[in-house]
Amino acid sequence: MVNKRTRKTWLSAVLILFITLAVVGCTSNDDPQGSASPTGAASSDGGKDVNATGFPIAKNKITMSAFAPQSANIADLNTNWFTKYLEGKTNIHLNWQLVPGETAALNEKKQLLLASGDYPDIFMQGNLTKEEQLLYGQQGVLLPLNKLIDQYAPNIKKAFTDIPYLQKAITAPDGNIYAIPSVNECYHCQFSAKMWVNSKWLQKLGLSAPKTTDDFYNMLTAFKEKDPNGNGKADEIAFTGSPTGWHTDIETFVMNSFVYFNADNNYFMMNGGKLATSVDQPGFKKGLQFLNKLYTEGLIDKEAFTQKSDALSQKGNSPNVAIAGAIPAGWFGEFTDASPTATRHKDYDPIAPLKGPDGESFAAHYIGIGNSVFAVTNKNKNPEAAIRLADYLYSDEGTTLSNFGEEGRNWVKADANDKNTRGTAAKFKVKETTYGVGQVQNDHWNQMGPGLRSSEYRETAYAASQDIYTMDGLETRLYKATKELYEGHQPKDEFPTDIFLTNDQANQVKQLKPIITDYVKQSMLQFIMGAKSFDKDWDSYVKGLKDSGMDQFIKIYQDAYDKVYKK
Repeated sequence: MVNKRTRKTWLSAVLILFITLAVVGCTSNDDPQGSASPTGAASSDGGKDVNATGFPIAKNKITMSAFAPQSANIADLNTNWFTKYLEGKTNIHLNWQLVPGETAALNEKKQLLLASGDYPDIFMQGNLTKEEQLLYGQQGVLLPLNKLIDQYAPNIKKAFTDIPYLQKAITAPDGNIYAIPSVNECYHCQFSAKMWVNSKWLQKLGLSAPKTTDDFYNMLTAFKEKDPNGNGKADEIAFTGSPTGWHTDIETFVMNSFVYFNADNNYFMMNGGKLATSVDQPGFKKGLQFLNKLYTEGLIDKEAFTQKSDALSQKGNSPNVAIAGAIPAGWFGEFTDASPTATRHKDYDPIAPLKGPDGESFAAHYIGIGNSVFAVTNKNKNPEAAIRLADYLYSDEGTTLSNFGEEGRNWVKADANDKNTRGTAAKFKVKETTYGVGQVQNDHWNQMGPGLRSSEYRETAYAASQDIYTMDGLETRLYKATKELYEGHQPKDEFPTDIFLTNDQANQVKQLKPIITDYVKQSMLQFIMGAKSFDKDWDSYVKGLKDSGMDQFIKIYQDAYDKVYKK
């Protein structure tokens, strides 16, 4: 997976529906497995009111207060079909503590509740950072879940086995798991730094899709000089982008032909478990020199480094004829119309990562869990029931019903000829009468709460059109492009995007990261645009990188990595 990011069309939310894609610490806990404690790690009666397996979960109806956002697209969580279904199945009544759905308002209310002590029995959708998990876990506010998972959560345990990085990503330095994430393994989002090229222009000019950086340069030159849109005007923009869209930046796709480059993961690269930064490597310098060449020759849109997403979209949607040739983006809706009747997007196809002069051909790889959503507090008198509730939401049934609603009304079992994104037999298909994007509905939770949309689930469960140039075939189109062009181009050794830091480490990172990030971004632009000279200024740039604290930054994350991955 659908950061954090897309166009303001009906399909944006559809993509989000299917896509989606700073911490503190203290001392070690003597019981890393999270044993029961009088503060609520287990109910006072040892869970006698809870069935260890089967349904209902609670032998007699129990009530839990639950923190969640009030989504603008859900009419009323109290009367929501899935809420009622869940209560009937589990015998657990949820007393909602709702806050406005905006992330800032949710985080502010959550922090106030935690600080005041007036927090709920469970956080159903808490957006809990690693910092909050560790801080309130070690204070005893959030219960350690390890033993509860081991005893009562077979679906979560299975997910730990099926998704290799999951358990380590949510395990704090003290060995405890304090919160459960909503997993959404969007396969094409993992390789979302794609490059889209106007295939119609390639065909007209008799060109093949570029395979090397030299091919890419020659293609852009032809786009600029040979009137591929055929209107007799020199109005073509060979290569454009924007710093504000979903991987619409100019640098990432191109730079990965010279050195592995992932700005979203702190510019980290690894070799044999040793962490380094890509932004002082010889390949990084060569990548900047290539981008400088493109910019100097007018092949890069001069507005590409400053224009907002809306401006990029205006260029992609230029009236009468297309004017944009190559555009980086997670999907075509970042730069052109993605409404049901739109057609221009059919002219654009992604190209594979380019091979650079030294044989490098990487694709930025984005994979991780992010913040967790579900946690059990020490006020909960039935933590066994709470973890079983979360575990049901990790089942295929719980995930499907919570995200799509009622069988028969919102979705139906697939027909024999219905295919999934992999082109094999689908399990179900969403009905065409299901609510449109932005419409208020009261049938499901709209991706709220814990759930397990693994890559296996997303790619095999629901039907998708095999006609990749229709909107119904969007998932198939993105899946096929990723599978055929991008998979395998990630580095063999990657630094994890999800890692806990100690309190001291987190405080240092908060100081260093903005300084380093700003320095690198500004320096990149200066080299690309010619304000800095590679001959005269490169050594001073590298020195400035060290002066900004990059060595200490790397050491902090190396130490955190070693603690988790080199035990």
